[in-house]
Amino acid sequence: MNSEMENTVAMTQCYDYQQEKVDTAVEKAVNLLGGIETFVKPGDKVLLKPNLVSPLKPEKMATTHPTVIQAICKLLKKVGAEIWIGDSGVHGTSKIFAACGIEEVARKYDCKICDIDRYETDFVFKKSNRLMKKVPVSKYVTEADVVINIPKVKIHAGVLYTGAVKNLYGTIVGKKKTEIHANTQTMDNFYLVLLDILNAVKPQLTIMDGIYGMEGNGPTNGTPAKTGMILASRNAAALDVIAVEQIGLNLKDIGYLTKAVELGFSPLRKEIQVVGDSVPMVKYKYPVKALVVLGKIIMKITPPIYNALLKPVPKFLKDKCIRCQECIKICPTEALTMDKLPIVDRKKCVSCFCCHEACLYNVIVRSDEKKRNRR
Repeated sequence: MNSEMENTVAMTQCYDYQQEKVDTAVEKAVNLLGGIETFVKPGDKVLLKPNLVSPLKPEKMATTHPTVIQAICKLLKKVGAEIWIGDSGVHGTSKIFAACGIEEVARKYDCKICDIDRYETDFVFKKSNRLMKKVPVSKYVTEADVVINIPKVKIHAGVLYTGAVKNLYGTIVGKKKTEIHANTQTMDNFYLVLLDILNAVKPQLTIMDGIYGMEGNGPTNGTPAKTGMILASRNAAALDVIAVEQIGLNLKDIGYLTKAVELGFSPLRKEIQVVGDSVPMVKYKYPVKALVVLGKIIMKITPPIYNALLKPVPKFLKDKCIRCQECIKICPTEALTMDKLPIVDRKKCVSCFCCHEACLYNVIVRSDEKKRNRR
């Protein structure tokens, strides 16, 4: 594949989830990259990896919309592919597939539902990895002939933005995800983990649901935001660079994408060719990270002061918490205990905000959060 095609991101307009409109936008985006036949042959086992983080209805806009999945299934059926749809998430994958509307799509197109949390791990070894010698991905990934990554564009409480690269974290089986969070400790290390996973999975095609995204207290408790785009690319990191630009964020604030560019996973912005429709940019609202610059300086000089005063940790809203303790169950470092509200052990907390993703009641915000209207 020539570098020009690797550096291409297709963008098409789509402002609602009417199936015919979604079908047209998705097919146009894929055709701009050479058509579905460029990526898939008859009989190929194709794993679709949407973002289905929690059992939330499609209108919440926290998960990949079923109309986008259906549009891709239609293309794959035309070439005679065997379709798998796989993900893992908090609260049980089968519950998530039903709530997110994917179970119905799977039945309609005779897709195999793949519960990544309930299948074997395949330890993929890559000499070019930056942190992990072996990446513990699901065997569904390595048994598939083609992986199509189908993320949602969202603000994320832990890493500010989540999209194509971050979505691949869901290819890690069950407890391995929490082990990775516990073992990496620092955000810089976690950024390298995300890139190691991208390097191991190497999705042949990424198609982003950017028709509506999520701003504010994402990735599960934010507010729907109309973005009006479908993005597609062979390069997941390059797609993220364009998505970040489209929602008004600064690439320098997204640590793992900055590293992706530095380490060659994505070309520089000026080297990315955007083809297709011109879609107006929007500006997503997001939690402002207070004292970020000062915090980074203090973290390097005196980590104890940073951990005690400036490190962002979960903050629990007492008027909303129902004491379900899902946050405690999901915490990879056992940093939470329950009193009247969950209590955070700042020394143990690694600021992964897995608890935030697990919470269905919009209880958790960042401790350093200040709201700013970015529109």
